Amino acid sequence: MSSTVKQTVFLVGATGKTGGSIARALATKPERFEVKAIVRSSSVDKPFIKELKSLGVKIIIGDIANDDQETLQAHLKDVDTVINASIPVPEDKEHNLIRAAKAAKVKRLVPSDFANYAPPGSMQVQDMKLRTQRFIIDNDIPHTFILVGIWADAVFPLPQDADSDNFVSDFLQKQFHGPGNVKTSWTALERVGEFVARIISDTRTLNRTVQTWDGEATLSEIYAAASKVTGKNFDDYHKLSTEEVESKCGKDFLPSLPYEYSRSLWFRGENTVESVVAAGALDARALYPDYTPPSLEEFAKKFYGKQ
Repeated sequence: MSSTVKQTVFLVGATGKTGGSIARALATKPERFEVKAIVRSSSVDKPFIKELKSLGVKIIIGDIANDDQETLQAHLKDVDTVINASIPVPEDKEHNLIRAAKAAKVKRLVPSDFANYAPPGSMQVQDMKLRTQRFIIDNDIPHTFILVGIWADAVFPLPQDADSDNFVSDFLQKQFHGPGNVKTSWTALERVGEFVARIISDTRTLNRTVQTWDGEATLSEIYAAASKVTGKNFDDYHKLSTEEVESKCGKDFLPSLPYEYSRSLWFRGENTVESVVAAGALDARALYPDYTPPSLEEFAKKFYGKQ
């Protein structure tokens, strides 16, 4: 059950989208969490880092991709929980952080997952994360693996004239994937931090995988909600076929990455709560029945308000 003991959390990736959600959620609960965030020197002057400082977050200059194990271990002195919310780094680099966490005797390690469920062999990026999970388990390190489905923020179609952050956003949000009737689980990005605050305070989640989710929806349902809220028609977006997606999967890591996401989410239907629970994960909504998720339409109204 939930612990009321205040814990010190060391957060990697605070300047990213997932890490930012987690940082804000933990920092606004100072009675429960003392937060330390490691950031690169180039990020120290970012407005969000200044916001975190004003909330009492201790900023540590460093980089898990370049700092050695000894340096990382020194940062983890008296830390209870380590959360890595950065984008995946080379496995040997994340292993440095993992070894440092073990040497520092942290009570819980949360590695860089925070994405959709996919079985072994389906997605190269997920296979890399599964290898890291196995490394953690084999080294007897207390852990929690957190899956969030797909961000709702990454599946609603962008308006035709909207500028996206990157190629992956264009790929996921300016094309229609598959038949449209395959459901996937989703979590609103801003809610990830709230889930994490609960999960890392809960003894039931130690040495387990936990799936967060606000809802499940098909792409047709998501596009219908988008049209209802915006009054726009997205029928002109290219419709990706099975053949197009399959022809791009299983090749070099980065070029294959978005296509393997598409195949897993919208063609194979692997990212469902039923699938991940069947694979042994805990359902966060069952753990926290008092949690109130946003509906698909509620999220759509908030999402398009940002455009």
